[in-house]
This record gives sequence, C-alpha cells and structure tokens, in this order.
Amino acid sequence: MFRILGYVCHRKLVCGTNLHRTSRLAVRQLHGEPQRHRSLVQIQGTEAAEFLQGLITNDINHLEDGAKSMYSMLLNTQGRVLFDTIIYRKDEKNFIVESDNDRVIQLVRHLRMYRVRRKIDIDCIDDDYHIWCVFDPDLNFKDITHVNLESLYMNPRGESEALLEVSNNVEDVIITRDPRMKYLGHRVIVPSNGSIDDILPSIQHGEAKFMTLRYRLGVGEGMVELPPTKCLPLEANCDYLHGVSFHKGCYIGQELTARTFHTGVVRKRYMPLIFSGDATDVSFDASIVNEKGKSVGKVRGCEGQYGIGLLRIEECLEAKSLMVNDVPVSTFKPAWWPYEASKERMN
Repeated sequence: MFRILGYVCHRKLVCGTNLHRTSRLAVRQLHGEPQRHRSLVQIQGTEAAEFLQGLITNDINHLEDGAKSMYSMLLNTQGRVLFDTIIYRKDEKNFIVESDNDRVIQLVRHLRMYRVRRKIDIDCIDDDYHIWCVFDPDLNFKDITHVNLESLYMNPRGESEALLEVSNNVEDVIITRDPRMKYLGHRVIVPSNGSIDDILPSIQHGEAKFMTLRYRLGVGEGMVELPPTKCLPLEANCDYLHGVSFHKGCYIGQELTARTFHTGVVRKRYMPLIFSGDATDVSFDASIVNEKGKSVGKVRGCEGQYGIGLLRIEECLEAKSLMVNDVPVSTFKPAWWPYEASKERMN
C-alpha cells in the first residue's frame, strides 16, 4: 500500500489508466483548486533528460528511477532563481515543466536558448492541459507543529489523513503527490477536454484556500513571491523542499549554491507570517522590523491574516515583537524544516 499524508491509495498514482478506485477511509473532504497562475511546457525528444540535467538544480535521474514528479529551480549564472518548477515525466522521452504563467514565454525562450542542436522539441501546452491541486483544507497544524519529526517520516499516516478517490475512467492524466512536501497534497494534470470531477468525483470545489495553506507552511511559489534574479534557491528553502541535489554534476548556477551549502551559512529563509489582522493590503517588499526598529526581513506575499516573508532567521526568532507598517506580525520556524547537523558531523 502506498501511503501519503492526506491520502491512502492501494496503488501508486501514475500517469495513465491503471488507477484503482479505492474505498473511503475518512469522512474528511478534500478540496480541489485549479492553478490558473501556473503553465506547462513540454520538452520532448531523445535528449530531453540530458538537456534538463544541465539546467535544473535537482537530479533528473530521480524521474528516470521511477518518481513521477520532482521540484526544481532554474538559475542564472550568478546562482539566482529564474524559475521555480515542478517537473513531470510522461515517458522516457517526454517531460512536462510546470512554472509561473506570467513567466512561461521567458521560460520557453530560456530553454530554447540552451537547446543548441539537441534533438528536442520545446512547446507550451497550456491549451491541452489544466493544472489542479487536491489537498486537505482542514490540515491540523498543531499536529505538524508538535510532532516528532523523526517519527513523522517513519510513519506518515496520522489522524488528519483523508482519502483520494480516483475514478477508473482515467486517460492521459498525471496524478502525483506534490514533490515539495506531503502536506501540500497532490498535483493533477487534466486534459483540457476532460473534467476533474470525472477523475476525482468526491472532491469539493469552492473558495480558494491553497495559497493560504502554502503561506501557513512557509512555501513560496511563482515570480511574485520568488522574484526572478533576486532570490537564492537555499533562501527559498529549495534544499528543504527536496528541490536541489548536491551530488549530481554541474548545472547553471551550481557553483554558488554548492559553495553556500558546504561552506556557508544560510542566514535568511522564507518563513510563515501571521498578522494580527487582515494584511491583504500590505505591500510586497514591505520591511519587517523588530522592537528596536531594525529591519529583519521583507514581506513576499499576503492573504488575509497569513503571509510569507524572507527573514533573518536568528534575529526574527529572537525578537520580542515584529511589525509591518504598524501591524503586529509573528513568525516561527516551521516544524517540517529538517534538523540541521553541524558541518563537522555532516562531513
């Protein structure tokens, strides 16, 4: 049995028709939400895997070894983030790259610039597919905050578990757990001529909640929250979100990323923000200051009373109070962050 937090399936979820309908384990209802701000680019050809391997922070061999998706970033030569992506594998010669909708033209141009003479085709396929996320909107954050991380990884099933029911009538659909973390649920790639309700008949639709879930977990996404050329992959928790490999060969921007990991200290990271009231109108890049008036970070996104910011970890956690434009705000170290061993111990 393949177990995932939020869902339990009798078979591993894969692209194609071999998906078995499962019996219901929990009364909790899962939520489905279209991701209209995300786009898809298809890279197809005999050299597609080798081509991607030289551009992305993660190791394409994870997909070649059986994984159906992985999180990764594309960097510039200075090691700064250009695109945050989720990469799906349809078959050995066909990969789909999900990224920000407002940057899809730049992504296609970036990929084609490095194609040179490789035998691959690079095309935007937004007209052919739609992206959905399916997640538990009532995730118990107290369980995440107070759980023992070691036991959580050994036994991911918990009280907040619900079931993903998949119809037998599935064709040309990709269903995979969100590769960043299990709390974000599943990603579902649906053909434009199909319906999410035909594939997952038991999910609910309604008010958008996925952005709030991401903010509460401290996960940034897209060009607004991860501004191109302004953000480093480790600051965006790419290493914590299983999006970077430190064992693969060279890729564009690899030198700074590897040096920071092996010899440096990541002093700033994306962390959740909880405001004392509605902070939707708080501007992007607004300064977060401590009780002494010293800036300890910047706001990167807000939705209701929740947000996400790039913060100096030690300074913001040691602060007695934090303010953004005279609005009180608090933060915390997410429980899903891994324990960091000393460099001596790691070596």
